[in-house]
Amino acid sequence: MCSAALGATVDSMTLRDLGFTAFQEAVYRGLLADPARDPRSFGEPATEADVRVALGRLAELGVVAPAEDTACGFAVLDPGVAVGALIERVEDEALRRHRRVADTRAQLAELAASGPDRRTGADTGVEVVDTVDEVRRRLDELSFFTRTSVYTVQPAGSPDPVARAAARPLEQRGLRRGIDTRIIYDRSVATNAAHCVHLRHKVAAGVSVRLLPGPVQRLIIMDERVAVVPAGPDSRGALVVRQPGLLRALTQLFHVLWSAAEELNPTGDAQLTEQDRSVLTLLAAGSTDEVAARELGLSVRHLRRRIAVLMDRLHAHSRFEAGAAAARRGWI
Repeated sequence: MCSAALGATVDSMTLRDLGFTAFQEAVYRGLLADPARDPRSFGEPATEADVRVALGRLAELGVVAPAEDTACGFAVLDPGVAVGALIERVEDEALRRHRRVADTRAQLAELAASGPDRRTGADTGVEVVDTVDEVRRRLDELSFFTRTSVYTVQPAGSPDPVARAAARPLEQRGLRRGIDTRIIYDRSVATNAAHCVHLRHKVAAGVSVRLLPGPVQRLIIMDERVAVVPAGPDSRGALVVRQPGLLRALTQLFHVLWSAAEELNPTGDAQLTEQDRSVLTLLAAGSTDEVAARELGLSVRHLRRRIAVLMDRLHAHSRFEAGAAAARRGWI
């Protein structure tokens, strides 16, 4: 027997999503309300034969079971268990479909990559895209197939608002999929307050952001299988690179730049103060704390706190490493 509370639980569910037709759902809910209900009582236009067919389907779904002592020949199983198990089956099937779609996505990407070059008709592994609109369309298409990572190098300069608006849904699509999204910006962007706010929003959304002394060249690498670079210094077009040797070199370049770049600090401002530069310069010169503090007009305790902060920002384990890293990044 089923209580009214159990019936209310099922009322809150979307049974059509679990494989019920409208009539099967009506029969099921009728039996939940009255487990002793006669199949002939469902009324026009349904016939008793229609009800019997619906009951058979409900049994296949696992929400009723044969029972000789009931008017309809079936007993309603506990919805909390039966419908719960049905939901799990549907979820498992959805997961299997998702995996099949992901596999198909990969196959489509491979088919696209194996085709001839769009511009030249030869399988060169480098596709020339001439206009900004074509570049955006190709990026949209490529991002659809991306499954694991997007690595980007972004040069200085205020991004085109239209380009930023076009890039935002691509970035969001990747983050929804859990894609490893990394962006290296020219460090000069951190001097602009509005840009800093934009960068902090990216970090909050899950993007990994680092800063590098410029100038840097624009680069996008997707899944380490395809890269997009400018076609030339004055061109608004791009090259889509799949050629293995070039792609490997571009990917290695990105990882070298990423290792050398500075992580965005919590305030979004990665710029050094003049005092920080002086501290790092004295560290690189091998000055003692006492000498450096005296030259900078600081207490030794305050100087050591500044050194600890700078070493953390530089990921340095020693003062010598900090000085070398600062010089490598162009801080001094």
